[in-house]
Amino acid sequence: MRFSLGLAVFIGVALSASASAALNLQRSVTITDSYGGTFAATTAGSIEIPGADTSSQATLTNFHPHDKQTLTINGSVARTHERANETVTDVYNGSVTLTGTDDAGKAIDDTLVLQDLQVLRDHHGPTYSGTIVFNGTSVNAAQMPEALKHRLREVLRALAIE
Repeated sequence: MRFSLGLAVFIGVALSASASAALNLQRSVTITDSYGGTFAATTAGSIEIPGADTSSQATLTNFHPHDKQTLTINGSVARTHERANETVTDVYNGSVTLTGTDDAGKAIDDTLVLQDLQVLRDHHGPTYSGTIVFNGTSVNAAQMPEALKHRLREVLRALAIE
């Protein structure tokens, strides 16, 4: 889901031609992993200097993140993405279930429900707000324990709707 060099150059040239011109983005992608799981995402929005404003919807069906046979993700997540200069704000809503085992062989059976989970990235690093319901327990994202933060990062990396 990364831009090719040619596309990046094209976008760079198009954006540098006029700082006020925005490019409209409409994209749909489906990835099938080696084990038959799927990740399907649609994204729409605009990209311009110095920022972007997009909305995405991702659906994961028996998807194996990083093509790991031992772990699957099922669920659906919506994301709004806003970038202005050096500040990026992503807001997530939806739920995912992870089942299988981790790299150490420990069993995983986790459900994460994201309720207006906001991830703000700027020169201070990521900050979180909103609510995460982890295996039925509601947690303020700003105060989540390190283990939950690790699990959340795993899920967000798997959702890389870029």
